[in-house]
Formats: sequence, C-alpha cells, structure tokens
Amino acid sequence: MRFNKIFKQILLGIGMLVGTTVVMHQSVQATIAPVPDHITNIENLFAPPSSQSSSKPIGDGVTLITPATVNQTGAIWSNEANKIDFTQDFKATMLLNFGDSGKNAADGMAFVIHNDPNGTNTIQIGGGGQQLGVWGDYKTVNPNLAIQKSFAVEFDTNANSDWDTQVGLLGTTADLKANHTAWNYPAESSAYKNFALWPFTSIRLNHNDVQYFSGSNGQWYTFDVQWNVATKKLTYQLQGQNAVSVSLDLKKLNDGVTEAKSAYWGFTGKTGSSVEQNQVAFQKISNVPTTSQSYKIYHKDGAEVTKANPAKPFEELNGVISANNLATSGSAWKKVALRYKTEGTSDDAGGVSYLGHDLTVNGQLVSKDGASTNLVKTPQLSLTGTGLSQRSATEADFFGTNNAQYSTGVDLGDIQIGKTAASTFTLTAMGPTPTDGTTNLGRHYDISLVGTTASQSTQTTAYVTSVPQLELGTDWEAAKDEAKPVTTKKGQPLNIDGTWSQLSSFGIDPHAVGTLHYSIDNGAEQIVAQNNTGGKLISNIPTDGLSLNNDHTITFYVTNAGYNEKSEVKTVHFKVKGGDLTFSKVNDTIGFKPVEVGQNVIAQRNAADWAPTVSDGRGAGSDWTLLVTGSYLQRDTDGELLSGGLVYVDGNNKQTNIGKMPVKVASKVTTTDDETTPVSWNDNQGVLLKVNGSAYKGSYHGEINWILQGSTPNP
Repeated sequence: MRFNKIFKQILLGIGMLVGTTVVMHQSVQATIAPVPDHITNIENLFAPPSSQSSSKPIGDGVTLITPATVNQTGAIWSNEANKIDFTQDFKATMLLNFGDSGKNAADGMAFVIHNDPNGTNTIQIGGGGQQLGVWGDYKTVNPNLAIQKSFAVEFDTNANSDWDTQVGLLGTTADLKANHTAWNYPAESSAYKNFALWPFTSIRLNHNDVQYFSGSNGQWYTFDVQWNVATKKLTYQLQGQNAVSVSLDLKKLNDGVTEAKSAYWGFTGKTGSSVEQNQVAFQKISNVPTTSQSYKIYHKDGAEVTKANPAKPFEELNGVISANNLATSGSAWKKVALRYKTEGTSDDAGGVSYLGHDLTVNGQLVSKDGASTNLVKTPQLSLTGTGLSQRSATEADFFGTNNAQYSTGVDLGDIQIGKTAASTFTLTAMGPTPTDGTTNLGRHYDISLVGTTASQSTQTTAYVTSVPQLELGTDWEAAKDEAKPVTTKKGQPLNIDGTWSQLSSFGIDPHAVGTLHYSIDNGAEQIVAQNNTGGKLISNIPTDGLSLNNDHTITFYVTNAGYNEKSEVKTVHFKVKGGDLTFSKVNDTIGFKPVEVGQNVIAQRNAADWAPTVSDGRGAGSDWTLLVTGSYLQRDTDGELLSGGLVYVDGNNKQTNIGKMPVKVASKVTTTDDETTPVSWNDNQGVLLKVNGSAYKGSYHGEINWILQGSTPNP
C-alpha cells in the first residue's frame, strides 16, 4: 500500500498544570438582548392560563411564553378589564423575543384575539409545534382543535413543507421560507386547504399577507396593533415589515351571526422537537395608564433626607408619596387606593417611626390627631376585591394597626393623564441607625398604589446618622511603628486584622454595612464595601506593582454607607515579600506543520509562540526548570495511533522521546525580582514531532502537560 498525500495538521490539547486536560471544542451561540423599556406591572392586566401552560408567571413585566425545551405550549391572555373593546379605537405596542436558537429555532408565537369559551384559561393541549398553540390539527382538516372564535397573526420561525404554504391563483401553492408572518382565522375551515392526491392527503395552512423576518436571533422586535372602529380594520406591523390592514370579521369572533363587542387578546407559543425561548413584554396599551410613583422623606426645611444629608436623632420629618399618571399614558389611572404596611424592627431600634399627627392627600387634611376631617373617603374595594362601605377616612385607614399587613387604604380617586396625586404624613427619626443604603432598620413603609387598571409599590430609606468605630489587631496596632511592619507575600492581598462596628440607639448594630477607604504610600484613595454584618474588616487590598522587601504605608478609615461621618484614621507600615513561580501564558491549542507520510521525518512547530511563558516573582537568583510529558497521538477518525510521537531535540541534535516520564526542555536562573520569560527554541530544536515512514495519513490529536519546578535562594 502506498501513501503519498499530505499529512494533516496535528492538534494537541495542553494542560496548564500537571495532569490537567483542556477542552478543545466549545459551542458559541447568540445572546438574548436586554428587554427595552416596557410596562412592568402588567401582571394586573395579563396572566397565563391557570393550568397546563408552560408559560411562567409574569416577572418585571416580561412573560416567558415557552422555554427552550421540547413539546411546550404556552399562552398569556388579557383579563376581563383589559379586553379589546371593538366599539372604541385601540392601540398597543408589544415587544417580542424569539430566543437565540438561530437556524435551529422552532416553532414561534402567535398574536391572538379570541372569544373561546375557555376565556382566560384557553390553552391548546397536544398537537404539533407548527400549530403555534392556536391553529387546527396539521394532520386532519379539523378547525375544532384550534382556539375557537379567534383571529391570529403568526410569527413562524420554522417553515414546514407539509404545512406552511401560500395559496395563489387557481389553487396553486408555494412553500414558504422560514421566519414568516401571516394571518387567518384558526377556527374557520377556510384557513386550511386539503390537497388530496390519492393515496396521499396533505393539509396546508392558508397564509395571508406573508412577510419575512430575521427570527430567533436574540433581539427584541416591536409589534404594533391598531383597531379602527370607524373602518373596522385591524392594522398590525412587526418591526422591519410593512404594515398590514385586515378587515376584521367580528362575526367570526362571536357566533357567526352577530358581531363581537369585545374579545380577549394575547399571545400563544409552541415548540416541538426543535426549540426556542419565546418572550413577550408590553410597551404601551391605549386603555392602560402608564404610571410611576415616588416615596421621599424630607426635613422640615424642605431638604430631602439623603445619605449626604441624613436625619438627626428624634428629628421630625415629612413623608411624601406621589402617584403619577404620565403625560404619555394611554388612559386615566382609575380608582386608585393608597395603602401601606409597616416593616422593620421596633421603634427603639432606630430609623424612623410614624408619629400619628396629620395625614394630607392632594392638599386636603384627611385627618388630624387621629380624627377624620370628613374630606376623603375610604376606597370601594380592598386588596382582595371585597366590597367596603364608604366612610370618612382616618389615619388608621392609611397606617393601620397590624404590622406586616396592608391597611384598608385611602381613596385617591381617578388620576387623569399627566396628573399627580400626592399624600403627606409625619415621621420622626429615632436613634442613630447604620444602614446599607437600601434597607431602613427602623420602621419603614411598603407603599402600595392599587387601581383597577394598574398598580405600583415602593419603599424608601430614612437615613439617620451614625459614627463607625474601628479597632485593630495587636500586630496591626504595633505596625504604626516602622520597625514593626506587617508582611504579606507578593501577589497576595493585604488583609487588615481589625474589626469595625456602628452604634445604634440599642448599642452595637449587627446589621450595619459600611465602606473601607484606604490609600497606599499616600496614593489615590480606594474603597472596599464591607458586605458583612459588622465585626471583622473585609479588606483584600491588592499589592500588585509594589516593590519587594521595602517599607510601605497604608492609611485607612471606615464610613457608614455613604454618610459624612467616618471613623478614626489609621496609618500602619507593611512589607511585601517574594511572590510565586507560575505560567503566565499557555496556548490552549498547539500543533505542527503538515508533513508527507511514507518517510521518516521531523515535523516543526506551527507557531513562534508555541511554548508557555514563565513568570517568576520570587526574587533574583531563583531558578526554574520546565519539563514535559505527552500522550500517544490518536487519529481523529478512528483512534489509530500515530507511528512516531513527540520528541525533544537539544542543542546537540540529541533526540529524547516524550512520554509518561518528564523530560527537561528548558531552565533559567532569574536576575530580577519579577521576571517573565517566553520559552522558545530554534526551529529544529525543542519539542518537535517525529513521524515514521509507516505512519498513516490523517489528522491526529493528543495531550501535552507542562510541568514547572523551581527553588528559591536563601535570604
């Protein structure tokens, strides 16, 4: 048998340390982009079906319609208060994401308007992915398996040749490309066509106004829908496509005789044997308000209580809640009730506490000293929807009496577009309370603004000043003297041995969180967050670049969560001792130049920076030795071993086979404290590949391990 073709490149996996194997192949996928600005409290208006849906509950305004797993069906539907009213104009902008499965994606989503008898629990069980959770059975002409009384716009990311068809003149058909949009009525037999050619039957879906889009690329697409009551046309447009207007047949959304007055709307999705992650968010809906809220605490002079301007112990403060219906909103924010529940520890733990003097809503004094002024009524509904009789509000309706439970609330009425409803109440600052900047350790309020069309909730922090205390360990306290420095090893962080604490009205506060400020050798100040509950300091200060064995100083102090107060400033001395011997660079994959089989030959390396780079920070006079071991080389196709193998060739052209026993291939004695050496050899020296004449052609792979040894000179 004769071999005369080129021998393919050999790839070797490298272990960075002894016995370590490096994975040489990784898959790379697109990533899902962050969701753009959208309505975050949509859970009050939409929800998945109560059972059998793979959709996850709405989180921060985003619904996962289907996860990227096989055979999933999901949906999300508007509630009764958010149905489309066909007697009025309607607009909505949604955000759609079809995951990042690329060409492997399937199957997509659908925008659906329906009056299915199952209402908000409508969900398609079973069937294939090409049905997208809304269409009829793809194996038989059976619209009864579709969502009933429905209209759908599909976003199909996987064209099926036996299903996705565009019907032309005289009944001609053409298969669609992947990633298309189209519309039809899923429960109508006219949405399907049966192409029968005995003995075969082929069911196809009729596609109207077909357009194409990019599909599952990780990006968010805007999808606009508009209903015009005068023209009875529904116009939709997916980002990057032309707008499509459909004369919506409202009879098909009802009983087939009379027109539907309203309908549920939302999205469905489905996966089959191929998958994608489908998500939906809502950006704007014409009959839904766009709301925001704020809760701030002020000094009596009108300045806000902040980290930089904290309250003083026992200072009287004003709390202000603002409920805002934005100027860009789609409607009034209806029947808004202001409620709260108390959180936190007892009043004597510090922070703030309600005093119970006055409560004012939109400039009207609701109650004074606990008594109603008969100007504001309580809301008509509680949080659970239970009807309540109207009565004049008192402070108890807002502040309540049960800790960790929402109060009955105070009725703010309807907040019109572009308007704000503001409420003011009185607080008092208690003892000094250290804080992490987000959680008030005294009493604070979880404020809820609940309306029939939107809800908001918020909290805030009342900052009360406190001075942190800083104590050092014995060695660090002694290190104030230059003759008694603390030491650390090169490359290792400097960890300050000490504790810190913050005082509260009840003593040392175990929940306090502060910040360590430090500078080395009078350099720029750095900070380290103290993400613990007091006690031992967290420092972990890097020493990279500092000279070895010389005197250095570190100056440091602690502040409490951004307040102006800070602990006593400390300055101590320290030294950095020698570092480590390490690989600073090792190529993930290395190889050799191609050779011809049929003769004994030495293959040269395929790159100049083939060998590792050694970093020695142990100090001048240290020595190191580089050794190597290697495995047999196996052919990629069948595991056949290469006739030959790795060899080391020294300056005298002496060859040493590289196998399980380590072979010395380089060494050095350093001349500086910190030295980096790229290991290299002449082209015909160092680690090379011997290929015997009996070797079979092919591409081979194996593994090589670098071993680094060294010793440090006596000090």
